[in-house]
Formats: sequence, C-alpha cells, structure tokens
Amino acid sequence: MSHAVRAALAALAGVLAGCGRDAPPLSAVLITLDTTNREALGCYGQALPLTPNLDALARAGVVFEQARTVAPITLPAHAAMLTGLVPLRHGVRDNALVPLAGAAETLAERLSAAGFDCAAFVSAVVLAAPYGLDQGFARYDAPRGSQTGGGTAPLLERPAAETVRAACDWLRARDRARPFFLWVHGFEPHEPYAPPAEFLARAGGNAYLGEVAALDHALGELVRVLDEEHGLDRLVVIVSADHGEALGDHGERTHSVLCYERVLHVPMLLRLPGGARAGTRVADPVCVTDVTPTVLDALGLPVPEGLDGRSLLASEKSRGTYFESYTGYLNYGWSPLAGWCENGLKYVHTSAPELYDLRSDPGETTNLAATRTDDVARARAALAELAARPRLEADTHVDETLSADVRALGYAGAGSASAYPEPLADSDLPAPRTRMDELELFYRALVRHGKGKTAEALADLESVVERNPRNATALNVLASYLYEQKDAARALAVLERIPPQAAERATVQDLIGHCLENLARPGEALAHFERALALKPGDAHQLQDVERARGRAR
Repeated sequence: MSHAVRAALAALAGVLAGCGRDAPPLSAVLITLDTTNREALGCYGQALPLTPNLDALARAGVVFEQARTVAPITLPAHAAMLTGLVPLRHGVRDNALVPLAGAAETLAERLSAAGFDCAAFVSAVVLAAPYGLDQGFARYDAPRGSQTGGGTAPLLERPAAETVRAACDWLRARDRARPFFLWVHGFEPHEPYAPPAEFLARAGGNAYLGEVAALDHALGELVRVLDEEHGLDRLVVIVSADHGEALGDHGERTHSVLCYERVLHVPMLLRLPGGARAGTRVADPVCVTDVTPTVLDALGLPVPEGLDGRSLLASEKSRGTYFESYTGYLNYGWSPLAGWCENGLKYVHTSAPELYDLRSDPGETTNLAATRTDDVARARAALAELAARPRLEADTHVDETLSADVRALGYAGAGSASAYPEPLADSDLPAPRTRMDELELFYRALVRHGKGKTAEALADLESVVERNPRNATALNVLASYLYEQKDAARALAVLERIPPQAAERATVQDLIGHCLENLARPGEALAHFERALALKPGDAHQLQDVERARGRAR
C-alpha cells in the first residue's frame, strides 16, 4: 500500500502545485465517533440506511476491516489517537482521574509547530480541556460542565449537530491561507439512547442505532461545509470510533469494563487527498494509535520514532495490538484487564486468563488459555516488551467538580490513579467477566433511585456490597443514598468500609465530613473537610464547609 499511496499523493501534490497560490493548503480532519459499533455502519454491512454520509466517505476512501481500540473508554482511547501511544505509556487509564501529561507531544502540538491552525470541537465533558487533550489546539470548544459556576445548569454533553455547527462556523471564519487540523467528536450514540423521532423511525425503533443515524446526519453537514470551504481533495480525513458498545454481549450492557470484540473492534475510514485509493478495503490489523503517525505521514511531515502507532500508509500484515481496561479494578474491586491480539489470537490477562482464536471463534465463547500455553507465552512476552518501553509521568488529579460531571454522564469514577498494577501482575481479585450480575444489580439500583424507589435501591446496593465488600463505587453510592435519607450514622459506617485508596477523593471526604457534622462531631468533621479542600483546592463549597466546621469545632 505504501508505494502506491505515496506515489498518488506525490502526483496529486504536483498537479495542485501548478494550480497557483490560490490552491488550498493540504490540511487534515479527524472525526471521532463515540461508542459506535462497526456493524452499525452501512460500509460494514448494516442493512438499514443509517449512515449515508459515512458510507460516502468510505466509498471515496479506505475502509479498515480490522481496526481496534486500545481501551473501551473514551478518554484513554482519544488520548491514544492524539499521541500515538497506548494507555500504558501515555498514562490516562480511565475517565475522570488524571489528565494527559503536559509532557505528552500531541498531534495538534506537532502540527501547530508546523504552522497549522488547530481546532477541536468535542461533544462531552469527559473530553473537556482540563483532561489535557487541548494541548496544541488554538481553539478547544467543549461543553462547559459545572466549571463556570453561577446559576446556569451544567452542560455535560451536546448533540453532534451543535458541535458540528460550531466547527462549521470556525471553518468559515478561519485564515484560509493557513493549513489546518480540525478534530470533531460526536458523543452519540451514548446511553441513555434518546434519538429524535425521525432517526428512531429510520432505525426501526432501535434507539441505539437511531443515535448512530443522528450522528451520521450531523456529520453530513460537516463534510458538506468542508468541501465548500476547502475542498475534500485537499484534505486528509480520518474517521474512527473510540470504542464500541457491548449491548449485552458477554453480559455487559454498555462499555468500559470488559474487553471483548464488540467494544474493541471499531470502524475506521481514511479519505486521502484526491481520492487516492478510493474504494480500497484493508484487512491488515490497525489501531487507533495509528491516527497520529498517519496524519503526519500523509501531510508529508516526519513521523517521530518511539510511537506505538504506525502510519496507515505503510503496509504491514503481521502486527499485534494492545488493549486494556482498568475500570473494574479502579471502581468495582475487580481484577484489571490487559491483553494482546496478534494473528487472530487474543490473550486477556486477568485473574482468570483468557485466550481466544478469533478466526474460528469470533464470538469468544471458548477459552483456550489452559491448552494453548505456547500461544499464551508469546502474548505475555509481547506484553512484557511493551511494558518495558518508556512511559509519560502522569500529572496530578483534575478538579473534582469536573470529575463529578463525568460521573453524571454514567461513568463510575470511584477509584484512584495513585497506583496501577502492571499488565502481567498477578491478582487475587475476581475476574470482571464473572461479575456482570453484580454490575447489573448496581445499575438497577441507580435506575430505581432515579424513579424514587429508594428502599429498593438501598436493598440492591446492600446486596452488591455484601457480595463484594471491595466495590468502592457501590459503597460510595449507598452512603450517599443513606445520607439523603438522613441516616448519617449508617452512611458513615458504609463510608468507613471504602478501601483506603478509593477513599482519597474529595467527594468521599466531603461526605464523611457531613456525616460527622450531623452526628455532632465537628472536630472530626473538620479534618475531613480540610482533606476534601486539599483534593479540590479553592473550591467555594469546600471552603464554606471548612469555615463552618472550624466555627463549630471551637
């Protein structure tokens, strides 16, 4: 592929160079689809007419049939796209814990240094600027969350149509003499699925697919404006999902905990300038880490050494890809997952290791780890080699207000980033795949509480923590519900059961302080309010708590 593509790009550059200085500068666009399954797109076999705009891009470009993500989690996957590094090396292992390190060199930073005008328009607070992906972007447009204060309700997510509208306004107003890099992110289709009626009907009543259709419709306007304002033939366009949605596969309702193919195997499209390689389908394995080296390569810029990703313009049939999920470990008291996929064999390292032959068992139903020991050893060796590579040093925690906004979108976020087990570390914690009934019971409690069925929700949560006393998220939620019911004593008893590492969050320390205050123990409450303030410096609410507790403790 590499010689043909580079030859086509070189020929195109020569033609356009002769068009005079009015020819638009070669530029790049990254479109990321949150939580989008590959089979939802027509170019991957979907029979319903849901994605005409993405399918048109596919026909004019290259479709990658074996694209995979590095984590079924939004922030780590996007960080991998924008750095070319896997989460193990870029340091962002879950949502709402730590930002991408300032030492990272993002795609936007590299392009900005080369004179590109870089802008990003994202649709959910999980990708807000404090999480570090804004590095290198002159314009970073994201939902505001609760950061602005005042009486305005927090904006945690917005429809892709609004995000696209802002991006199109920027396209029309930019300096046309400069090359640009534009990243546009759509949060649909993300639970809860609530597509407009038009798209729900188009999807035959399937709400998840209806949201995919709504996202595609919004992207159609983006592509139209890109063509009008710049010309698609002068653009490198990459489209990729960050991860998929399990939709019940292997017992997982949504995503983030398990690492089966439904969430790891993602759609990825590449449209090259001049329509080079249009209509090509590539079966070689590729990864979301390939975004950064591909954009640099296609723009004629140097690709730095030491990245985990590789340019999609290069041909390489034999290749392994890394993946992980630490969500179960950080939030629910389960074993972490880390794995390696190569030549159709997929190894998942956990407290109960798994090995699948995806060629004969695409549904991952037969675990071969006990009998294919040589294949397990080869995968473990690949993981060990990757773990030995240099890593970025993680930055400090982000503001807890922003983390609370991310949790409001449905992410757990009860863990701490202070220590991560190595990918091949032994664990005595339960394997996440054996705990899906626990997760479903936790989800049911949240739904019941939302419907005002507090007694039933409390019973569900009590059952969860009885089964698994290390489930920090369930303990935290149970305590907050008890405090709402003015049972501070029981709430405090539950909070004291949270594992020490998970208890080092401002929200936990703040709730402990309020419980102690309600139990007429102001001196003890003050210590926890001060700890919460240290974790969330300058926060007005925490300052008020500290001042009030100091007055009562005198």
